[in-house]
Amino acid sequence: MKAIIKTKAGPGAELSEVNTPQIRPREVLVKVKATAIGGTNIHIYDWDPWASARIKPPRILGHEFAGEVVEVGKEVTTFTVGDYVSCETHIVCGRCFQCQIGLLNLCQNTKIVGVHIDGTFAEYVALPESCLWKTDPTVPLEIAAIQEPLLSLQLLQTR
Repeated sequence: MKAIIKTKAGPGAELSEVNTPQIRPREVLVKVKATAIGGTNIHIYDWDPWASARIKPPRILGHEFAGEVVEVGKEVTTFTVGDYVSCETHIVCGRCFQCQIGLLNLCQNTKIVGVHIDGTFAEYVALPESCLWKTDPTVPLEIAAIQEPLLSLQLLQTR
């Protein structure tokens, strides 16, 4: 499959041919239908201090997206092939103290899609069931791909 990859430390990224990811028992393989470029991707592309402290190349970039489920792991219960999905870009562990008391936003072991694990600037992405949500297929792809940052803006506006 084609993917945009940060291949090495320093400015830039490359369009490369890579293997389609293999899923684990609690993961879902999604065909990416739309993805968005956000500030995180600019930091990584420019290789600023934020990115150089976090990214370990090679890494497929991207984290805001919408797509269609094409395969589910044997322990996945929430999704089936054909579901339309988007994702929470922060993957939490569910085991640390903060997660156990419901403060997922403070998880000590958070992984960010496209930063710590391969991202969505690819034809396919494998993600944990826990970070995906079903999306109404009538929502336009360009809107579905940016649901996560739109929610952040909506929450900010209501506070």
